[in-house]
Amino acid sequence: MTQVPLRMIALVVLVLSSGITHGKDCGDKADPCGKPTEWSEFETVRLRMTQEGMATPVNWFMQTSRANNDLKVEVDFPDPKAPQRGIIMMVEGATLVSKGIGFVPGREIDALDWPILSIILAGKVLGRALPDGPGGIVGKRQVTHEDKKTGIQFATPSAQGFIPPPWSVAGNVVANSDGSRDFDLVLKWTSEDASKQKRVMSMSLAGQFKHKSDFRIDSNMSLDGWSVFGVGPIVEKTEGGTRYDYGAKPNKGAPKTIADIRMALAIENSPGEPDLTVNFAGFWKEKCTDTYGLRIKPVNKPGMYTVTFCGPGGCGDEQNERETFIKGDKRYSVVSATILQVGSSENRSTYKKCSDKMLP
Repeated sequence: MTQVPLRMIALVVLVLSSGITHGKDCGDKADPCGKPTEWSEFETVRLRMTQEGMATPVNWFMQTSRANNDLKVEVDFPDPKAPQRGIIMMVEGATLVSKGIGFVPGREIDALDWPILSIILAGKVLGRALPDGPGGIVGKRQVTHEDKKTGIQFATPSAQGFIPPPWSVAGNVVANSDGSRDFDLVLKWTSEDASKQKRVMSMSLAGQFKHKSDFRIDSNMSLDGWSVFGVGPIVEKTEGGTRYDYGAKPNKGAPKTIADIRMALAIENSPGEPDLTVNFAGFWKEKCTDTYGLRIKPVNKPGMYTVTFCGPGGCGDEQNERETFIKGDKRYSVVSATILQVGSSENRSTYKKCSDKMLP
């Protein structure tokens, strides 16, 4: 089993990071983040992606569950020098399980970021080119769109990308009788390398979006031969200071089945109990001068919150976060109204409430 090659990751970073902008730019008049559209609401996606410098295309098949955040990505990268054919799964959005994928140690999350970033990009491109959404398409629709002013920003909690303006897309979208939508697109933009030389970049995005609401990873599935990692914010002390990241670490338990993972998550995910004497809402950091931190946002239930990690691509979507009372939740230890310890019992970091506002 080979590792995900560094040149593969580097190529993606080169393409996706040209002219990177950050979450603080979201919401401007010329908003590179864009508003969510129906193109991002499909639960099943097939994507075949080719970009300059790749000898062969990569194929992904992703299935997701809105009910419990299960996710499965089948990877087929038939590069003769470094083939990758395997499966990456996320159990309830918190535990990464994989087979047939060789990871670069410490960068395991990259193997999942790449397909998700590419799928997010495809949805955003279609959202900009066809803002009426998939429902507005009958038969085959030609796509020709250009934007000279506003780029496209897309991100996961651990990675980000930006297509700078001017960019254009051409191709077609086909409406199928089962409600799915086939697409075949070529995205082009201009990139500037380290020597300030500009060149036209292109990426082919072809595949299918489809609604399928009954996906769920089989709880009886054996984990024999699978690698298991916990996923979430990572704070590590080093000789040079504190390292902030969002990634994966080997699971310290010994789950035998997916059901074992679900049971452990159920215990770990107990929301605790409400404490209406304390208001945890705001932005929390280890040091208030840090650029990383946690956004704690109240929800409609008294004393309950969502806690969202804010990283390189800005803050995540709290709609996908678990709800917690914080007090009594195993992931938190309340020191005072302005100091929290966050993380597992053996690896906790201390956060201070730096602002009552919801942004860094």
